This record gives sequence, C-alpha cells and structure tokens, in this order.
Amino acid sequence: MLRLKANKTSLYNLVATYKPLPGMRRVDFQKANGRPDYWLEWTTDDGHTKAFLSSSLGHPILTITTHDAAGGQLYHEAHRLSVEGLRERGMVEEVTTAMERRRQAHGRA
Repeated sequence: MLRLKANKTSLYNLVATYKPLPGMRRVDFQKANGRPDYWLEWTTDDGHTKAFLSSSLGHPILTITTHDAAGGQLYHEAHRLSVEGLRERGMVEEVTTAMERRRQAHGRA
C-alpha cells in the first residue's frame, strides 16, 4: 500500500510549483494526527493562505485556498497530482498494513 509522506521542505517545494511563497521561515508546516495529510499556512497581503496535501480514493490532491482577514474565501484551486511525480519527489512511501503482515506470517498471499 502507498502512503503520502512530506516534510516542510518537500511540501514547500511542491507548493512553490503552483504558487509563489514567502521565505520558508514565514511558512508554518502541520501534519494531521493519525492521517497522512499535511499542510502549509502563511500570511499574504490578501489574507491567509493554506496549501493542503491529501488523498481521496487513492488519488493525491493539493488544494490551495486564500481567505481574507474577515474569513471570506478569496481564492481556491485544486491540483490532481500523479503518484509517480510524488514518488520522484520522495513524497510517497510503501507501507505494509497489519493485515498484510498477518497474511505473510501465515504464508498466504
């Protein structure tokens, strides 16, 4: 099974291919608890921007949303990403689930 993985640098470089970013020190990086979802947040002249990397039905997606100071959405874009492109960036890892490990231990495929 494949799973997304990211750190601040890898996600910053990915987002920078779609949107200009401030310096890396002005960008905050977060990871969702218990899920392979990651995001960057930063302040712009227009307001607050968040770039969110996740997957839906096995397809990686990057969304970038900007809100104004009052919380209204100014801008939203979504990019479907290729697994191969993320693999080349080192942002995909192969994982073995507990069920797969049990099957291997009992000699079943």
